[in-house]
This record gives sequence, structure tokens and C-alpha cells, in this order.
Amino acid sequence: MGYIRKTFRKEHETPKRSRFRCLLEQGYSQRDTARRLDLARGTASKWASDRRTGKGRTSKPPIISDEKVEEMIQWMTGHFDRRAMPLQEIAREHGIKASNNAILVAFARRGYHHHMPDCKPFLSEVTKRKRWTFSITNWDRPKEY
Repeated sequence: MGYIRKTFRKEHETPKRSRFRCLLEQGYSQRDTARRLDLARGTASKWASDRRTGKGRTSKPPIISDEKVEEMIQWMTGHFDRRAMPLQEIAREHGIKASNNAILVAFARRGYHHHMPDCKPFLSEVTKRKRWTFSITNWDRPKEY
């Protein structure tokens, strides 16, 4: 047969877990609730904190505050040249020391997705003039040319 890799198990609401949470809501401690339901204390502590929604977890505050991100977005959207700037230059303009990933995460938090444009640039005046002179000099040539 072959080696079957273990995957992360999906947590489902079981009757025992429901009873555990119900007893916690009634005011019993984790230890007493675990004893009553014949649970391991490690399992009880995992069930006590709701890991899926992030409740009971402490997290690091963001490096870039929401006000600073909003200010950066307003500054960038004011002019095309600013939108095309590299992320580190934008951070330098605003006095922020952060990695590109941290800046992108901060922008995503506010719903702004920074990216470089994929379209071709507009024609320069020199290129337009060259095209115009070519079309004037070759206007009477056959289509096969």
C-alpha cells in the first residue's frame, strides 16, 4: 500500500464538548468540568479557549497603525507616480521601518491592494512623431508592403 500522510483533523462540535462548554458557562472551573466529564486536562484547556475565532488569544499589535495606513493610502492615490513607487520608498516617505510583507498586510487590512500596473505605457511624443512621419511617407504604398 504506501505511506498515508496524516492531515490536520477538523474540529467538530461533539456532545461531550457541548456539555463541557455548557458547564463552563454555568460557572464550573475547567478542572471540575474535566473531572465530571472524564476528560484529560490538556483537552479541557484546548476546548476552553475558542481557537477558531481567536478568542482567548493575545496577539501582537500591528506595526503600522490604521491611521498611518489610511494616511499612506490617501497620499498614494493622490497621484499616479506615487502609486507606482516601490513599497520601501513609500515607507521611507512616511517614516516607517517595516518589511514589504508588513506593508502589504497593513494595506490589505484596510482593503487596499497595492500592485504594479500590467498595461503598456502611453506613447511618448517622439514615438508618436515617428509613427506619423512613417504613415505620411508611406501612404501610397500597396497593402502588401
